[in-house]
Amino acid sequence: MQLTHIVAATDESDAGRQAVWTALELAASAGARVTIVRAVQVGRAVLAGVPGAVPDDEEAGASALERLRRWAEADLPKLHNPPPVTYAIAFGLPGVEIARFGEQEHADIVVLGRKPRSRMTRLLLGDTADAVARRSRLPCLFVPVGGKLPRQVLVAVDGSERGMVVLRAADAFAGSIGAELRVLTVEAARPEEPAILASATPATRSTKVGQQVREVVGRELEVRRGEAAEQILAAVEEHRPDVLVIGSHRGGPAGVIEAGSTARRLAHTAPCAVLTVPL
Repeated sequence: MQLTHIVAATDESDAGRQAVWTALELAASAGARVTIVRAVQVGRAVLAGVPGAVPDDEEAGASALERLRRWAEADLPKLHNPPPVTYAIAFGLPGVEIARFGEQEHADIVVLGRKPRSRMTRLLLGDTADAVARRSRLPCLFVPVGGKLPRQVLVAVDGSERGMVVLRAADAFAGSIGAELRVLTVEAARPEEPAILASATPATRSTKVGQQVREVVGRELEVRRGEAAEQILAAVEEHRPDVLVIGSHRGGPAGVIEAGSTARRLAHTAPCAVLTVPL
């Protein structure tokens, strides 16, 4: 993942401003350009396919674009080498239009803010960030308010070919911004075995994964045993990475209704920024 074009999806909120700040800092570090986009939700007529439901008035579009520019530039971070910035407005359902816009603009990554919501709200309803992650064919970086330029990246892999895709994306992302990369895998727990033995006595699978990791990114593999999401969150708590990188399957319902989805659970509960790599 070479960062040459970053899309920051925003609204007029603290979370939206964090997405802009993070995108600008990433772009300044990687030598990329940034497009700041706001998705303006329109009425139900769009869903029904009513002609003219999407605003096409040039004056209205220009007004929305100017408002976005003024809002964004009012408190931009002072960067030593600021990246080129352009602005755009998309009309429609934000969870759909943000993903579509990123793909149409050939962006390398889409950055969105993570708004504080209760676990139950996320469970039942999901949110725009969740909708974008489920639809996007691009990696998506979800950043919490108060986040900083990533200096440490943690990626969880499972040894599959798809896992290697996630690993390569994490390595390229970390390399593009000069961040440190840590690699983790989680083995199923053995009956009545202390968790501390995981790294001391890795299974054949983890030995193979460790070899793959060394060959692909030249890193050592950390091995944990237990339930995957719990152990990955425990590693986040211990190592305090700025970004957790996970593979994410596209599609599915809003929220985290499917309890068996490790990626969806992590995307909603990890305290740090989360980078989802579409599978």
